[in-house]
Amino acid sequence: MKALLFSQPGLQNLTFGDYQTPDIHEDEVLVETKCMGVNPIDYYTVTGLHGTDGPKMKIFPYPHIPGTEISGEVKRIGFKTKSNISEGDRVIIYNRLFDGTCVYCRSGLQNMCVNGGMIGIQTNGGFSEYVKVPYQNIIKIPDDMDWELASALPIAGLTAYNAIIQSGLKPKENLLIFGGSGNTGLFSAQIGKSLGSITISVSSKEWLSDYGVDHFFKNDQYLVENISRVTNTKMIDVVINSLGEKTWKQGMATVGKMGRVITFGVLTGGKLEIDGRLLYNNQITIKGTTGGTVQELIDLIELTRKESFRTRIWKKFSLEDSNHAIEMVFDKKREGRIIITNY
Repeated sequence: MKALLFSQPGLQNLTFGDYQTPDIHEDEVLVETKCMGVNPIDYYTVTGLHGTDGPKMKIFPYPHIPGTEISGEVKRIGFKTKSNISEGDRVIIYNRLFDGTCVYCRSGLQNMCVNGGMIGIQTNGGFSEYVKVPYQNIIKIPDDMDWELASALPIAGLTAYNAIIQSGLKPKENLLIFGGSGNTGLFSAQIGKSLGSITISVSSKEWLSDYGVDHFFKNDQYLVENISRVTNTKMIDVVINSLGEKTWKQGMATVGKMGRVITFGVLTGGKLEIDGRLLYNNQITIKGTTGGTVQELIDLIELTRKESFRTRIWKKFSLEDSNHAIEMVFDKKREGRIIITNY
């Protein structure tokens, strides 16, 4: 098969070429890829460092195929796979590896598995013609869901969904989203709107209003003032901050009494400073989240159909040109998703 791969970390080491088509074990499924989203985690996998100041990525195997957000079609199944999986099924891949037996897995929290990892990091990923995964990571999608939208659900969509669920967001509450024009930001806005919240994104992109955003503001010296104005001084009930260090102080300044701050990203650094007085005087809750569960992904598929969620595509690349897709993840001109197609 053809694949994008590297033998040692570094964008300059990416090559497109031949790789042996995987042999599947009795409990595995071979998927022919159709559409793959390109995420910051794929960039970090290739460069070998998690974030601007983070630790080294633990990557296996080498040579390595990246790619964590995958939609495709089942081509072969092992004889111990679930009976409801058939060749030809349209699927997405739950990207968290899990053993199904640890204390968290037994509680349905596969994303917290003590022996877990991530497809595309601890195993070869989806920037290839075929990818093999454990059968328990296969999630069917409806026949009328397009490959592009489906590929956005396992990471960006699920991360946003889990964050909103963990926040306890209620109807008519104020939701503030940093990184509002990113894929996770767009899902956060649409999910928030489906729950009846007032959604505010930190961005200058006017097209955000097409994705359920009620207000959008630049991250400048007027942000807190603008939020105070549109919330009638109530401020924010739930802050979604996936950017990290450089937006953390501004985000904390927008939180109202009994507010909740949810964080799941460190794109601008991981050192998050907190004034304890602000925290306890307003009884603010800060919570980290990561990915989501298998059941949440199944629920998200249904919600996506019901609410007609959408993504915004900026650029498409063929599998053969997929190295350029990774290089553009942090392009300042980016306005939407970068995807790789294999159809």
